[in-house]
Amino acid sequence: MSGTSRDHTFQEIRPVQSLQTPAFEFKEVGEHGDFAAHDRRLEELARQAAAAAASETALVLAPPVAALAEMSLDLGSDDEDLLEDARANAAAGEYGLALELLGEYLEANPQHQEGRYLRAYCLYHLDGPDQLEALRILRPLRDEQVADDLRARIRDLRRELRRRLTPLEVTAYTEKVRSDPQGALARVAAFVELAPEEGTLSSLLALGQVRGGNLEEALGTAERGAAEADVDGEQVAALARRLRLALLAPHAAPAVSAYKTGDLERARRELSRMDPRWRRSVVLDDFDAYLALLLDRPDRRTPPPPPRVPADRAGDLYSLIAEEDGRRAAQLMQTGRADQAERLLAHVLSLVPRFPWLNFLYAACLYRLHRNPDRAASCAETARQDPTLTQAGELLEAIRSWQEAMVINPAVDEYLAAMESVRGGVSVERLTALRQRLATLERGFPALRAAARTETGAKVVRELGQAVAERLAEISDAIVVGGLYEKYDRIMSTVQGGVSSAPEADRLGRSLDGLATEVKNAQQKAKKGATDQLAELASLILTRRAELEKVKVSIQVSDLVRRFNDLAEQGRYSGPYTVRSQLDGILQEARRLRRAKDLLDSRSQSLLDQLIGTISRTLR
Repeated sequence: MSGTSRDHTFQEIRPVQSLQTPAFEFKEVGEHGDFAAHDRRLEELARQAAAAAASETALVLAPPVAALAEMSLDLGSDDEDLLEDARANAAAGEYGLALELLGEYLEANPQHQEGRYLRAYCLYHLDGPDQLEALRILRPLRDEQVADDLRARIRDLRRELRRRLTPLEVTAYTEKVRSDPQGALARVAAFVELAPEEGTLSSLLALGQVRGGNLEEALGTAERGAAEADVDGEQVAALARRLRLALLAPHAAPAVSAYKTGDLERARRELSRMDPRWRRSVVLDDFDAYLALLLDRPDRRTPPPPPRVPADRAGDLYSLIAEEDGRRAAQLMQTGRADQAERLLAHVLSLVPRFPWLNFLYAACLYRLHRNPDRAASCAETARQDPTLTQAGELLEAIRSWQEAMVINPAVDEYLAAMESVRGGVSVERLTALRQRLATLERGFPALRAAARTETGAKVVRELGQAVAERLAEISDAIVVGGLYEKYDRIMSTVQGGVSSAPEADRLGRSLDGLATEVKNAQQKAKKGATDQLAELASLILTRRAELEKVKVSIQVSDLVRRFNDLAEQGRYSGPYTVRSQLDGILQEARRLRRAKDLLDSRSQSLLDQLIGTISRTLR
């Protein structure tokens, strides 16, 4: 009889997945302050122009009425009749007849404001090329002193004419700019003169002038557009600031260079020496004030404070100082030299730490190099404050995923490595070591949950936590099961050479009975995963116990046969009474064993039958 060892494979689950750092495609690198946006903006406007008329509801214009106050002339009765008839025909939709009357009337009264308005109103309703003439008629009225009622009507009619004509002008420019750029620009400039409220076209005209190398002309266009526009006014104002900075940059370069080298006094002197034409600028006044602020710092080794100006002016100051450095860093990144870009950006950011575009570039650079995720996230947060950096939010999300992956993935890897350590089977020692590793991992879960910055990261932490908790529960049961199996193996190892005596069989039986009791108690407490293994062990113990009983009976039979043979050998020297008494004892024991039929093999049954028959005959 020998022990039976068994491998106990740890229950597997689907593996916990590591976080993947998302890919991020940089679209905005190098675009800040870029004047090469003419073609891109033209394409956008061309797409919009095709649907513009259909996408907007036409303004319902009120018909002319006699209640409009006349502010310019004291009319005679004949002229008043002409004007009255023109009003009536226009109100009745007889626009051609109204125009004839207005032509006669305006020949005598060319500056009459209502008459000019009525003429534009009729031309508008006749459609076709006359609508541009209507806009041309209304242009001077926009700037004249006009009665409030008439001013409102002029404004509404101009707005409706702009709505109709602007898409047509964009389309005409798009079709003509490739073959005749100067002619196309001249047409747009003429239309912008008639409709200065169209900031979109002012931007397009200014960008076209930049494309032709006329920066100062473009600046004038953009500044006039910013002052007049009620459509895309912010866009054209931003363009004007960029153009102004582009023209100022060469003249301010000595002062900016001195600032970058840390010579603040020389930077102020260079500003004072500038040509007054260029020195008279808000951004340079802000630069001078900022230099004074920096010079007043008690400790110049501390990071520079932000300039004490509104955000848009601070942005202009940052651009003046670091725009060119940002472009150079962007070019380095685009040509695969991110390490050089990182060094340049780190230096320049120490001078303008709150410049959103430079922060965007630096965050993108760190992300590409997989360095310093916390600094990258901080820079992306700063960049997101600039609404023109439309990719800043996307970059921040990518960095947050990277940040959490840096913390969470090592924990996932440790879990997988720990589970791999018991893949080939387990022992109590290996399970104990596994429990220690998982318990250490579990203690780190508060930090993992805090590190999760996205829903995906939080999900991975939840899955990992659930897996660790389940494994620890399984390990507790597995250690109990493994310990019981090891105890079984130790018990059975004592009889590797077989059971040779009944006392030895009794000792083994008591050990197996005690183990069976422990297994029963463990079954009552175990979870589902361990109950099957405990049931197998209980069955194994029961089988060994049954085998042991048969072995014990076989040993007892052999002992009785040996005692009988010994007694027969010694009987000639013993008294008859003593012999009979010992034979009777052997006979009773043999009959008792013979009644245990289920435990006797055929050989033992035969020996017992022979022994009982021989002793019975002897005792008669």
